[in-house]
Amino acid sequence: MLMPTKLIKPVDSIFSISAYVIKALEINSMNMDKLLEEVNTLYYKNISLDKLMLSLNFLYLINKIELKNETITINI
Repeated sequence: MLMPTKLIKPVDSIFSISAYVIKALEINSMNMDKLLEEVNTLYYKNISLDKLMLSLNFLYLINKIELKNETITINI
């Protein structure tokens, strides 16, 4: 997992990207492609699919999101 270190700024960590994923999912539930587009518009730079997957894994592990019929939803 990309944690903040001397080389990785806190804003570029998976924790920060996960916050933007939650912000995007608060608007509407969406599939992976649409979520990547939405996060890239909200975040200050484009993120890769790998970083999005890591942040989704993190959010799933802490029970903040769930997957229903290939649609990612926020778990309130």
